[in-house]
This record gives sequence, C-alpha cells and structure tokens, in this order.
Amino acid sequence: MGHVSVAEHRAAVERLLADGSTETVALDRRAAGRRLAADLVAADDLPRFDSSAMDGYAVHPDPSGQCRYPVVGDVPAGAAPDFALAPGEAARVMTGARLPVGTAFVVPVELTDASPTGPAPVEVTVTTAGWTAGSTGAPAGVPPRRHVRERGEDVRAGAVVAVPGAEVTPALIALGRSAGCTTVEVRRRTRLAVVATGAELVPAATDPGAGGIHESNSDMVAALAEAAGCVVTRVEVCSDDPAQLRALLDELDADPQVDVVVTTGGVSAGAYEVVRQVCSPLPTFAFVHLAMQPGGPQGLGRYGSTPVVCLPGTPVGAFVAFHVLVRPALDRRHGVPAAGPVRAAYAGRTRHTRAGRVQFLTSVLHADGTVTAPDARHLTALAAATCLIEVPEAVDEVVAGDVVVVHPV
Repeated sequence: MGHVSVAEHRAAVERLLADGSTETVALDRRAAGRRLAADLVAADDLPRFDSSAMDGYAVHPDPSGQCRYPVVGDVPAGAAPDFALAPGEAARVMTGARLPVGTAFVVPVELTDASPTGPAPVEVTVTTAGWTAGSTGAPAGVPPRRHVRERGEDVRAGAVVAVPGAEVTPALIALGRSAGCTTVEVRRRTRLAVVATGAELVPAATDPGAGGIHESNSDMVAALAEAAGCVVTRVEVCSDDPAQLRALLDELDADPQVDVVVTTGGVSAGAYEVVRQVCSPLPTFAFVHLAMQPGGPQGLGRYGSTPVVCLPGTPVGAFVAFHVLVRPALDRRHGVPAAGPVRAAYAGRTRHTRAGRVQFLTSVLHADGTVTAPDARHLTALAAATCLIEVPEAVDEVVAGDVVVVHPV
C-alpha cells in the first residue's frame, strides 16, 4: 500500500464525493438546516406597505397646533383603508395595520385620552406635550414618521436576502417568507449507506461468545453522517466473506436511494481484510496507509458508479477518520462553508506522541479556551471528548502552554 499525506487523502475524498446536486423545496420548517444553493431573492417589499409600529392613532396634523383630532377611521391589522387623512384628522390603527394615505406619524394609544379597547372614539386628544403639533403642524420634538414602518425599509423586492452556503435557519424562514418567498434552492442531502465489516462483529442484542465483540461502528458512523446532514438509507453489517460483501456492494450500487457508501474495517494488510480483497482488484480503487494516527489504513474508489469511502475498523480510528477525512467532503457537498482552524492553549499533562505522522488526540475544549486530554484510554476518552487536538508530524510531545489546533466533534 502507498503512503500519502492526510491533506492529499482528504482532497481525494472531496474529489470522489464531488459537489452533489441541488433541489428546490418549500421554504418552511422542513427546510431548516439545509444550505442554500442559489441566492434567495425577495419577491415582495418588506414591509409590503407603510404600516403602524404601535397600537395608537395615525395623525395628519395641521398648522393650527391642535391636540384634539376627529377620528375618521378605524384600521385593524389586515385591513386596507379606503380613505385618506386630511389635515387635522386621525384614524385609530393597530400594530402592523396599513396606514391611510396622509399619515404623518403615529401616536401610541397610551399618549392619548382614548381607551386601548372598545370602539374607536369620535375624537381623540394627544395628552403629551411633546406630541402636540406646533405652528408648522409638526409635533414639537418628535421626528417625522414616528412609529411608521416605511414600505420596503427592511427589504426591497428583488434584493438578495441570503447567498449560497447560508443555512436555512428559523430566522431566515421568517425573513424569506415575510418577503414573499415560497421556495428555496438548496443542496440535496447525501443519501448514505454504512457497511461495517468483520466476522467478529455481533449485533447488540446477541451474546458475542468467546471470540466475538459487540458491533458499534455501523450506528456510530451512521450517527456521524446524519450529524453531517446526510440521510442514512442503509445500515449493514457484513462478515469477512468476500462473496457476501460483493453481493452487498452490488445491491447498494443498484439502489437509487444510495449516493455514497462508507465502510469500516477490512482495509489493512491482514489475511482477512475483506474490503481490500473485494475492491483492490478494481481499477477505480486505491488503498493507502496515511501518516496519521489513529486511522492510518484507508481506501476509496467507485464500486460501479457509487463512491465508496473505506475507513478502518477500530471505533476510534473510524470516528477520527470520519471527522478528519469524510466530514469535510460532505460539508463541501452540502454547501457548508469551510471553517478556519480553531486554536486553543493546551493545559493538560504532557502527552508524548509519535513523530512522523499526524496525531489526533481525543480531547476536551473548555469554556476558558483551554484544552485538555482525558485521562482515559481509547473509547472512554472518545466518549468524554469534545474535540480532537491535531499534533503535526514533526512534533513528538504536547506540553502545557502549547497552542494547538483543535477540531470540534
């Protein structure tokens, strides 16, 4: 098997999985979490019309300086007033209501002598001096258009409200829908199948006997894939029988609900490495050993027309390899913008590592910005971890005070 760098193999996985496809979906709660594949463009002005920001009275003052106005209309939210205000007139309006033509400003109901409930009065008096019209008709000390939401002041029709790569969040749903958008073009979720291999693997509810082990990789990788935005359509466990694996891969390649297959186990140089035995003869496959720990043995290629990424069989190795190699490719496929490196100060005990390969240490990132490695081994440390520390090939130990690159998990 050849030897390649982590960066080279990560790039190879990205090329294999490519960019994926797009689809148009309804802009509703079911679109939440998806990533835009095209600009989201406002179909309408927001607000759609001049509206009231308060429950109160729309006023058109006149130069007389009056503070008592005849009420010529009553406009609840959802109504379209069929009248205009003349100088010296007012209309009762509710929050969000369309304002009648002629409105200069809105006086909150609590600054008048009117009851906040019940029928609209015949007349209303502005009770606060600052709202009393002066000699020019404008209220003294009050900005023009006070408590008026201008048409299009938030968004104009035709404006781009979100760009490709943006996540469809609840807030973006509110913005888009309020601006008249009904659909959105998003990245299609990758439909992924997981195949865990190994004759020793026993289902969770089965006694593993003297030589078996409890199988965990299949659902661990499936959960990682779902967290990456995939739809996991198949989860399979296969023995070390090449004929059984070949038949399963044939079935998955023919399944229109499978875009990508991720396998675990069977990729090293042993006598029963079933994935390598079945796939290495294919010209579309390559198996390598990365300068990386854990998770050095790796493979990838196409089985038929289906991309297949082959991870090692140890749970920690499969977990790390998924985060370091597969998750970036899925993020790109789903339109998730690449995140920059996160750095933290190491505050744990000295950790000796093996120079000559990139080490990924299961670690804990703390609220104060420091990071430590759990004082535990393998899966216990993995279960406690919130991040991976990346230790470069040339480094053989990590000591307190070192600034390290961390990958949240």
